[in-house]
Amino acid sequence: MSKKPKRDNAHYEQRLKAEFPDIYGDVLAGRISSLRKALVIAGLKPQRTRLEKLKNSWAKATPGERDGFLTWLAISGVLPVVAPVSTTAAVPYPIPAGAPIASGRYLLPSTITRIKAIMAKHRQKPDDVMREMGFLSDGQSLARALAKNASLRLAVIAGLEAWLRTHED
Repeated sequence: MSKKPKRDNAHYEQRLKAEFPDIYGDVLAGRISSLRKALVIAGLKPQRTRLEKLKNSWAKATPGERDGFLTWLAISGVLPVVAPVSTTAAVPYPIPAGAPIASGRYLLPSTITRIKAIMAKHRQKPDDVMREMGFLSDGQSLARALAKNASLRLAVIAGLEAWLRTHED
């Protein structure tokens, strides 16, 4: 049995050099910014669609990045919020009373999961939660904390502790 030939960048670069020397020269001169673009121009590789690029990025994303992306979609109204949007293992809420929800100014992953689950259940967005806690903020700081693990003011963390207690089922 013969092995399939390896089709890596070196293979395609050699083909480009042999079959399309003018395009290869443009790559070397910097007029074409990448080997991939040159291969598309030469017809050796197909143009990837946005969907293919999204699928590739999704496959390479970490569970936290996927969770953040799904949260962003839900917050922005692109996805209907009907269930907790989490690709990581769901942490059951409630969590024992007195358990910390944050480490300093950063929410713990279990807290983020609980908040997202409650928001999904009540069809709330971060600005709704902030208003419910008595803050005049537009909810962007909470959205960043949920999606990108950004820091929060200590007053918001204290408010979230009380908010979580009122929403325990």
